[in-house]
Amino acid sequence: PRSSRTALYSMAIKLVKTLWGVDDGGRPNRWDELFARIKAEGFDAVEAIRPVWRADVVQFQEMRKKHGLALVCQIHTTGGGFASDGEYEYCTSAKVEDHIASFEALVLEAAELNPVIINCHSGHDSWDTEHALKYLNAALAVEKRVCSTNADLLIVHETHRQRLFFSPYSTASLLSKPELVEIKLNADLSHWCCVCEHVFDASLARDSWWPETLALVSAHCRFVHCRVGHAEGPQVADPEAPECRPEVEAHFGWWRQIWAAQAERGGDVWAEPEFGPPPYMQTLPHTGMPVAQLWDVNDRIAKRIRREFAAVVAA
Repeated sequence: PRSSRTALYSMAIKLVKTLWGVDDGGRPNRWDELFARIKAEGFDAVEAIRPVWRADVVQFQEMRKKHGLALVCQIHTTGGGFASDGEYEYCTSAKVEDHIASFEALVLEAAELNPVIINCHSGHDSWDTEHALKYLNAALAVEKRVCSTNADLLIVHETHRQRLFFSPYSTASLLSKPELVEIKLNADLSHWCCVCEHVFDASLARDSWWPETLALVSAHCRFVHCRVGHAEGPQVADPEAPECRPEVEAHFGWWRQIWAAQAERGGDVWAEPEFGPPPYMQTLPHTGMPVAQLWDVNDRIAKRIRREFAAVVAA
């Protein structure tokens, strides 16, 4: 219909600024200036992990609202705190019951901040299908209860190493289950390149499975972490370096397919430039100096995301 095509043409992608690797991200006294800069650069939201907002939750909420920024809460099941040595605890158990309890507690805490998305690093990469289904069905029950009072909230599960959706093969198998039709993903496909030691290419006979898997991901995806991985790691050194061009073009091709599916479904389309600091970012030997400036890299990715999405909806 003409009206739906007009609406599609007018869509704009909503961009999230990660606070991961941002020097002032964990400093409440710098949030006013930082969030003003993020908003001025055209971002619609910030993504933060639990220690960031817990640094001063009142100040965090006041400052992001002052600058008109929505919130994406990133949570890590059986993680989110600090060990006695001060190290952040990312994943502390392989037991499915522990992850179910942690998911519920972390979602309830995050939901109090009125985020637009709760992005969860869910579960454990050692689980078989039985354990995965037990966790995901419990997660869907929590989601249904929490979203009954906030229908606009999205709860997504990230495709991330160490976690339940660490591999494209097991992820495709799970997403094919009828009882998981309501599971929503945050697609960070860079991790799969690293796990499989391969950048997927549908023109190759060995990757004949990839189009079907990408279609499944597109159907379940509600958020994209836009970082470019390669066969030996989750992040290329510089997305504009000529030697990184094949990986960059592959990832943007995948993201375009996901965005097209999201745009056709309607609703907000969310994406986040998510290149990260060392050790994700390569460093020079001996000095430890990063090979690129993180804010600049994500700024360049953000600009291309806007161009690519505009081309998708205009096609």
